[in-house]
Amino acid sequence: MKRSKRIAITAVGLALIVIFGLMPISFGTATIALTLLPVLVLALTQDWKITLTAGLIMGLVSLIGAFTTGAGNITAPLFRNPLVSVVTRMIAPLVAHGLQRLLLAAERRGKEEGHAPRKAAKIAIDAVCAAVGVVANTALVLGMIWLLYGGKTVGDSAITPEFMSAMISINFVIELIAFTLLTPPIVYAINAQEGKHASGN
Repeated sequence: MKRSKRIAITAVGLALIVIFGLMPISFGTATIALTLLPVLVLALTQDWKITLTAGLIMGLVSLIGAFTTGAGNITAPLFRNPLVSVVTRMIAPLVAHGLQRLLLAAERRGKEEGHAPRKAAKIAIDAVCAAVGVVANTALVLGMIWLLYGGKTVGDSAITPEFMSAMISINFVIELIAFTLLTPPIVYAINAQEGKHASGN
């Protein structure tokens, strides 16, 4: 049963990545792609192989979108390069996944020494890892864009420091706050369903 639940959660998560990737949400001038939310949830609840797969699918959706639904966006020519749209999205969730494993191992050692209860610590760890995942995603994408195109003109855009700053804008702030708040309770609910919290509160 546990394995079937894990497969179902993974399938739903991967499906949501595709759906969210095709249906970005706009708030005034900000456009928020919710694709990173299911990617982070899978990264913090599943193994590294599923984490890598989730990042790959997110990247492929971004790549395809740069040629189709988002082709008119000023940044589309940049994301038509798989190094920008795919490779970075495969690495970012692995950063969150790896950090979570390290922090959980440290928390387990701390619990034996009388540190914070595991339930509170786990939620805090997931929040930190979600935030780091968002930062890693943005940093890797912008870093790759600058590495490949810094000082050049791509499409109608001159890739200058000002252009890079504009790409961060309000979108990054909204994603950082929203995903840091939303990811931990979803992760906790999934782990509770799988019985991972049965041995400690």
